[in-house]
Amino acid sequence: ELMGYAQLSEGRVEKLDVAEELDRAILQVFPPGAKYDVSIKREYEPALPNLLAQRGHISEVFVNILQNAREAMDGRGTINISTRVGENYSIVIQITDSGPGIAPEHVIRVFESYFTTKEKGTGLGLAIAKHNIELYSGTIRVDSSLGNGCTFVITLPAKTAIHIRK
Repeated sequence: ELMGYAQLSEGRVEKLDVAEELDRAILQVFPPGAKYDVSIKREYEPALPNLLAQRGHISEVFVNILQNAREAMDGRGTINISTRVGENYSIVIQITDSGPGIAPEHVIRVFESYFTTKEKGTGLGLAIAKHNIELYSGTIRVDSSLGNGCTFVITLPAKTAIHIRK
């Protein structure tokens, strides 16, 4: 994970179908043979533009968020995933889980490197997700309160260039 975090722009930018990338991440986090009692509800807008990005960057974002949801819910609950076209031809992805939510003092820190409340967590998953989204001039935010689950909202421009920080 740490090595992936350090890689800024190696790889190839492709036209990605966001719905396909979400479905691929779902299969990775919830493989068919696994015994998770999780209901996944999808509401994908049919006319989304393609995303110009590296598959690995986007996959890592979706997988990290879905893994966090699975772990927060102890493998039982509901995940709602929706996509839509936002302002200025952007793509908005919303992932909501029915887990216990995040304490207010932790919500402001979830994207910090090495911040974790998990016993075996590295604290890199959501930091990497934020980093990858920002490479494409996108944004990611979390809405959560204790007892009410967690919602991640990702907004990405459909047409973008990778921004490398110096």
